[in-house]
Amino acid sequence: MAYIKAPIHTRRGAMTRAMTEENGHGLVAQGKAERKAQRKAERAERKLEKRRDRRLGEALEPLSIRERIRNQWEILGLERRFAEDVDRSVRYALIVFGVTNTAAVLVLARANVLGAGSGLAIWGVRLLVGLYALLVLNTLREALHSLHPPLSAMPFAGIARAARPLDDSEPPLSLSILPIGASRPSEEDYHRGWQEISGEELSRQLSAASLFFGGLGESKNAALRKLYAGVTLSLLVTAVVIIAVLVTSGL
Repeated sequence: MAYIKAPIHTRRGAMTRAMTEENGHGLVAQGKAERKAQRKAERAERKLEKRRDRRLGEALEPLSIRERIRNQWEILGLERRFAEDVDRSVRYALIVFGVTNTAAVLVLARANVLGAGSGLAIWGVRLLVGLYALLVLNTLREALHSLHPPLSAMPFAGIARAARPLDDSEPPLSLSILPIGASRPSEEDYHRGWQEISGEELSRQLSAASLFFGGLGESKNAALRKLYAGVTLSLLVTAVVIIAVLVTSGL
């Protein structure tokens, strides 16, 4: 029996040693895998930081002439769309204004307030009608200013200053992309100017044009605000005039 038990203990010890060695190899492999994953994560983080630093450096660098001109054209397109939106708002305000005026004229014509008749109430209504007529004329004037703002010499002087180079050794720039007024060139000169223009000169002229059209949009928007105020006031005055006419007609 002693001869039989000895091999059993030997086999158990061998199995225990084998399991211990296997567990040790497993822990070593697991540690290597963890270290490899950690190194991979560190490399990915370093790449991300380098990419972020490169993008930050590119964002702080001046734009290339091609990118600058492309962005300037986009800004001009935005300013053009803004001016078109202002014009549409003016047309909408004029529609409301026209409906209001039509209602007021129909009420006045039906009551014949401006015809024969006397009395304090009648003259009060006539005074309101006169004030309303002045308000109508002023509102129409603001609408015209919003659709076609007056162009003075001041914006062109500002453009001329913006178009002059900072370095006196450079020749002054001609506003070939904004040929307005007395300086408007012929078709041949205009085409030649586009053929000979450099990227830097085009960018500078686009800046001048953007400055001009930006001021133009501000003028149109200011006139639009006045137009809306006039339309709102005209609605109130129209309501007062209609009520006064109805009361006077009842008297």
